[in-house]
Amino acid sequence: MILRSFYGRISILFLVLILILGAASLIIAFNASRHLFDEVEQLLNREYAASIASELEPLVVNGFSEDNIKNAIHYMMVLNPMVEIYLLDSSGNILSYFAGGDDKVIKTKINLEPLRIFADSRGYETVLGDDPRTEKDRKPFSAAPLLIDGDPGWVYVILRGQSYDHSLAMLETDYYTRSGLFTFIIALSVTLILGLSLFFVLTNRLRKLSLGVQAFKNGYFDHRITVSGKDEIANLAAAFNEMAESIEDGIKKLRDAERQRSDLMANISHDLRSPLTSIRGHLETILLKEAGLSEKERRNFIEITIRNVEGFQHLVEELLDLAKLEARQVSPEFDLFSLAELAQDVVLKIKPKSDGKGIRIKYIPDPRLPLYRGDIGMIERALTNIIENAVEHTPEYGTISISVVTAGSGQVLTVADTGEGISEDDLPHIFERFYRADKSRTRKTGSTGLGLAITKEVVEMHGGTVTAESPRSGGAVFRINLPQIVY
Repeated sequence: MILRSFYGRISILFLVLILILGAASLIIAFNASRHLFDEVEQLLNREYAASIASELEPLVVNGFSEDNIKNAIHYMMVLNPMVEIYLLDSSGNILSYFAGGDDKVIKTKINLEPLRIFADSRGYETVLGDDPRTEKDRKPFSAAPLLIDGDPGWVYVILRGQSYDHSLAMLETDYYTRSGLFTFIIALSVTLILGLSLFFVLTNRLRKLSLGVQAFKNGYFDHRITVSGKDEIANLAAAFNEMAESIEDGIKKLRDAERQRSDLMANISHDLRSPLTSIRGHLETILLKEAGLSEKERRNFIEITIRNVEGFQHLVEELLDLAKLEARQVSPEFDLFSLAELAQDVVLKIKPKSDGKGIRIKYIPDPRLPLYRGDIGMIERALTNIIENAVEHTPEYGTISISVVTAGSGQVLTVADTGEGISEDDLPHIFERFYRADKSRTRKTGSTGLGLAITKEVVEMHGGTVTAESPRSGGAVFRINLPQIVY
């Protein structure tokens, strides 16, 4: 199961990389140690060939003979059995050699260029020369010029001959295996412990993020991930939390929309059914009792039917208007007008209804207010809906106070009544379609429940806001805040 996890996979990848890098490091280290040993050995023995040349030159300057130099060479070989000594002519041809081991010389000529480089640098420049006993191997050497039978030649000394190679081959594998593997295992263990611990810490946040996504997938929409750090994982966790907030808010809105849709369908059915039932009932009464109805009764039935038709028509019109406003299918036609005077006109229009209930409306327009630019028809409808709502919910002989003032960069119209107020449960919903605080849904007020929803859409189309509150002192207060443009 762990191999399927991100931590398991990255740990295996890390282990493979460590093994590859460790093996490569060992190979590089071994090769580097060999090259270093070659350099050190050549530097330490740079005068070795010159010493041999000084001993041999008196023996070969007038004529070359192996018998003449055998004893001297034997003595030198006894002192240092690792070396192989070659005498070369001026072209690099091997005249004679002295070496231990059973391998034969397979090259008869040596490339003199490395020897010249060695001699010119007096042995301080590291260079490898040909190994006469192999085809391609190159080894550290020491070289010095030598006169042989009057002609220039060379003493060429392989510092690590076949005897050395055979001895080294027997020990090298075991030594490298023990020392290299021991070092590699220690380094690998420490690296794995530290690396896997670090991976665990880093991937732990990814696991938490994965668990958070799974919890969200399983319906726990309130689940959030604790954000720590400032790296990409922290940014991813923060982005997930923001996405979760957005999705949860969207789900909540969808649920609210579904609830509103259900309420809307129920409300529309109820509000359309009531007038239609009344219209049909009165018309059927007229038909059934036509002969027995007096002129006054017939007229009364017809007038009731007409009022129901008017109410039905008014509801349909408001439904259509609200749908257009919500879909932004209508656009305001902006004109300059006085908001204070428009409010006065609305008050005069509603005055017969307020006077019928003995309600006193307190409003004195301020002529010093600047002009407002907006759709006068839409604004008038919004003000009418707010003030009519106040009249409907204010008891007889109550008071409604209206004011229009400038506030900051806008104009604010306030309507306060002395009615029953609005409960805390109803306040968040009063601007929804068909919402009525009166759950009995009586038709005593004749309200459609769409007026405040229309007001909200109109105000928002003008870039403003409409709010409602219910002070502890009683009644309700509505405020329409509209942006102001002064000309």
